[in-house]
Amino acid sequence: MPVRDEKAVGLVLVTYGSAEDLPPFLESLPAAIEPLTLKVVAVDNASNDDSAELVERFDGKVIRNRENVGLTRAINQGARELETDWILVANPDTRLTAGAIATLVETARSDDRIGVVGPRVSRLDGTPYPTGRRFPSIGVGIAHALLGAVWKSNPATRAYFGNPATTVSDVDWISGCCMLFRRSAFEAVGGYDERYFMYFEETKIALDLHRAGYRVVLDPTVEIRHREGGSTRHAPFRKVRNHHRSALRFYVDYNRSTPWILFTPLVAAGLIVRGSLSMLRTALARGR
Repeated sequence: MPVRDEKAVGLVLVTYGSAEDLPPFLESLPAAIEPLTLKVVAVDNASNDDSAELVERFDGKVIRNRENVGLTRAINQGARELETDWILVANPDTRLTAGAIATLVETARSDDRIGVVGPRVSRLDGTPYPTGRRFPSIGVGIAHALLGAVWKSNPATRAYFGNPATTVSDVDWISGCCMLFRRSAFEAVGGYDERYFMYFEETKIALDLHRAGYRVVLDPTVEIRHREGGSTRHAPFRKVRNHHRSALRFYVDYNRSTPWILFTPLVAAGLIVRGSLSMLRTALARGR
């Protein structure tokens, strides 16, 4: 077994039409990783722009897929190319702050039971982006799905998002836009569940880590910025379809051994209705 560099972090970067987002993301990496070193592997899901070339000019290794194989499969592809003890999965539409990666590593090193740690996330305008969320109960999930888009401060959505953490805290799951994994934990759960093309993939791997006895941690002392929906801007209808399909899949995975599994047909019907309405809103918005 090769000796690993304890000061190296491996970054898995999945690109799909990401050329607009990549320059500021890549520019933020050197200050974010110091004093550690970074090894970058990008997996390009058949972009039709120069995403892959931008990463190569940054001295990153690029794997070019001939088709879009999905986010989870691409992340697992990239992780297999790395031999670092730490695996950072970050979206190209994020901006990492100075010391962000190094601090997350320091937090993860404080306890061998920490399987993954993530930062506090803000949108580009500085407003909070929800992370450190709860696994939703069926009641909270249904109410959030129905009310979240039209009444953002409803009680169910507030319960789902939880209260913002002010100290390093254990949470149910963290935003997939920036996750630092302990390699041994990542491998213990088999990486990302490739049944999830995208959406809820971070929720599922957090669930897997919890079930394997690892901690899922949010470190709010670290902040990053996130431009929402980077790659999905190019395929909004696929976004809606994948989101609702993954939501149903997670409901089944989360409730498989509980009586709530009996409500799967009802949840599926609700998601079909909600997904249809989302498709209609998307079509109307694009028409305008």
